[in-house]
Amino acid sequence: MANPGPATTVSAHPQLLNSNQAVRLLAVYKGVSTAAAGDTQLPIIDSTSYSVQNIVVTNANNNGTTADVHTVVFGLYTAPAQGGTAVYSATALTSVTGSTVVDVISPTTTAVQTAQNLYANISTPFVAATVDVYVYGYDFS
Repeated sequence: MANPGPATTVSAHPQLLNSNQAVRLLAVYKGVSTAAAGDTQLPIIDSTSYSVQNIVVTNANNNGTTADVHTVVFGLYTAPAQGGTAVYSATALTSVTGSTVVDVISPTTTAVQTAQNLYANISTPFVAATVDVYVYGYDFS
């Protein structure tokens, strides 16, 4: 068998626009607390201009056990305290009923954004649990 050449390393995220991946990971935060009202900052990954296409909320857990956080009211904004642009207006996470549930949410707006942080806002807390939030979209920078 012929030598296939040198080994290569491929990373899953983030992809650059020229990598033939139209939609890519823009921001992620694992362990957003649903226990208290407030904001969690999600830094934008390597983009200065983007449009959010999907918000994924998953892995609802309470100290390693399944958590049903369906009454938690969650929103995603370009500034703290529900300020700036509402990328996703505050809505209950009705589908997030356990750690294996993946809820893919459509944003309220797909307008181009330039804010370098997004803020996951919990306006109605529920249990001492956490969720993971992934933000996917188009990178125009």
